[in-house]
Amino acid sequence: MTTLPPPAPPLPWNSGTPPRLAHPRTHTHDGEPLCAYDTAMAQMDALVARPRTADDVLLVLQHPPTLTLGRKGGREHIAAPRWQPPGQPALDVAVHEVARGGSVTWHAPGQLVAYPILQLNQQLGAWGNGPLGDLPAFVRLLEQCIAAACAQFGVQTVLKPGQSGVWIDAQRKIASLGLGLRNGWTFHGLALNVNPRLDGFAVTPCGLDGVILTSIWQVCEERGLPRPAIGEVQRALETQLLGVLRRG
Repeated sequence: MTTLPPPAPPLPWNSGTPPRLAHPRTHTHDGEPLCAYDTAMAQMDALVARPRTADDVLLVLQHPPTLTLGRKGGREHIAAPRWQPPGQPALDVAVHEVARGGSVTWHAPGQLVAYPILQLNQQLGAWGNGPLGDLPAFVRLLEQCIAAACAQFGVQTVLKPGQSGVWIDAQRKIASLGLGLRNGWTFHGLALNVNPRLDGFAVTPCGLDGVILTSIWQVCEERGLPRPAIGEVQRALETQLLGVLRRG
């Protein structure tokens, strides 16, 4: 395991143009705004179909219970496409096949999702270098931003060589990443577990045997730390991302 390096230093606020921040929502659950996955996908598809001169956009949201399959597939890692919260009826869950990296990922309320829709090769950081930009370097940047946001609440994270995402240790994963590139635009993105119900999905997370999903709240409880509100974590994550995502 490798400790995640700090994120790239924020660019001066007068350098470049940050993405426009948007929080799409379709309904509310337990007081939290949620965005149906189909709605988010439709927005992403529309955003990546725009001219390359259009503005960058950062979508930050929470999804209702949802399963997605990336380019690696992984349907065999879904024992049943449903969500069974303790003491509640089972809920059938839609499975979406999407054009991002990675395998099976689950989403649920209490998990922060960020979709950066950026012209990658126009970004000011090193991840913008090259004819199409540097997508692997961009993924590493997002991991660093997640780690920095978690650290604000006393949650230290690590990098697992050869596997994307942000980890607490060799087995416990706190955030997943899967991105794609279309017409020069990045799309899809990251999912950070703040306080979701981690049981109830009959899946092998990311198609990796032995992976245990955890959350900021679980780690804080283990370490005797205050549990942050999801809004606090969202603001910390957005601040980290907006500090380094700038178009030249």
